[in-house]
Parts: sequence; C-alpha cells; structure tokens
Amino acid sequence: MFVEFNKISSQSPIWIFQANKTVDISFIKKIENDTINFLNSWTSHNIEIKSSFKIIHNLFLIISVESNFSSPSGCSIDKLINFVKEINKLYNIDFLDRLNISYRYENIIKVVNIAEFKKLILDGLISTDTIVFNNTIRSKDELNKNWETKALNSWHKKYFNVE
Repeated sequence: MFVEFNKISSQSPIWIFQANKTVDISFIKKIENDTINFLNSWTSHNIEIKSSFKIIHNLFLIISVESNFSSPSGCSIDKLINFVKEINKLYNIDFLDRLNISYRYENIIKVVNIAEFKKLILDGLISTDTIVFNNTIRSKDELNKNWETKALNSWHKKYFNVE
C-alpha cells in the first residue's frame, strides 16, 4: 500500500538504490508510476506492506517501509530487488551497481566507480571534507541526518589515510 513519504515514521527502514547515471527527466514520471504500482501490490506473506518512495536528485530511488505497520520478509525483499531489476531493463539504468559512489563536486553530484573515486583521492580532487552520499544508512531518520555527509563521517573514510 503506497503512502506519501512524509507519512512514513522516522525509524522506518529504507533501501537506497543509486543509479549509475542521472535519470533522464522523461523517465522520472514513468519510474514514479511503476514504483507506485509496485508498492500498491507489494505484500509480505499476503499482508500488504505500507510503503513509500522518493526519487532524489534524479539519481536515487529510495524505498521505505512503515515499521509500525508491517515488515517485509526475505521473499518480499526479493520482490523489491526484482522490481528494481525490471526498472533497470525498462529504462536502461543500473540502480543495483554497488561499485558506484556519488559525491558533490562544486555543488554538482558526480557518480564514479570505486577505482575512479580512489584515483580522485590520490589526485587531491576528493578529500575527507568532500560531501558523499552514504547509501548504507538503514532508516528514514538517518536519511534526514546522515545521508549527505563528509567522507570522513562515512564508510568512505576507509579510502583515506586517517585513523
């Protein structure tokens, strides 16, 4: 059952799917409609899942499940992943490549693979103060507080020589 994103409680779990490129505006409405249709039919053991989504920066598909209502099972999470795979095929986008990293450079969001990210660090173009997107966060509250953060405050810090 689809609900508005702002009606999902802050402790609710989220899944962040980052595209490998900025999604063309012509596809955003289509992806939104597909996602609403999926969420309206999404169930866990034949019980509907109260859920929502947001597309942010034409790059991130964020799904949230109301934790006070229902919890997705392993099978229903598999359904979510299969839905995202279908979106990938339909719109020639890859929301499942976990080897891509997004960061802000001069207020522009860039997407690079891990090897390129490491090279940019060595070249001095990315520092511990660079704003990165920590897609490993697990709750809506963290999305609001810790998603866009300095690399030093995220798992990205492992690529820097810092303690």
